[in-house]
Amino acid sequence: MELTEIEKAKIWDDVRKEFPNDEMMQQIHFVRQIHHLQTKDLSSDERIRFLGGTTQKATA
Repeated sequence: MELTEIEKAKIWDDVRKEFPNDEMMQQIHFVRQIHHLQTKDLSSDERIRFLGGTTQKATA
């Protein structure tokens, strides 16, 4: 899912309000929000792969 510049600007506005004096937390929260929107409809395994991890099959 690709976000529009307007959607990204809205997220930036929100995180700046939530963390007004902490640029690092603004950046972290911005990325978290983007990843949430990009992965909200994915399964757990798909979400892990999206974030660069590998899934392990359960062993019996």
